Amino acid sequence: MTQPAANNALRNTKDQDVQEYALRCTVISVEKSEGPGGADGNDWYRYVIDSPGSPITGYRRGAKSDILEYLNECTSKLEERMNTRKSARSAGRKPSRAQTSA
Repeated sequence: MTQPAANNALRNTKDQDVQEYALRCTVISVEKSEGPGGADGNDWYRYVIDSPGSPITGYRRGAKSDILEYLNECTSKLEERMNTRKSARSAGRKPSRAQTSA
């Protein structure tokens, strides 16, 4: 299956606004599910997030409204990391020796 021309244009452009738009995460589905690996409880949801690299599938337990709130926060953080190219964990790392010896 070929990509629509508009999607190819987004990938090939140098325009910063369009690049940021291209690095978006979208919740594709949130469905009531059995727990992963036969986990106990009947309040599990399976979700799928479409991200630029590959889809992310996960399970979360709780009320659907809580799951949706979690996914909104999760996709925002993913987009921020992709658009800034920084990991949330990288902020606490110490500088390398090359950076500290001047």
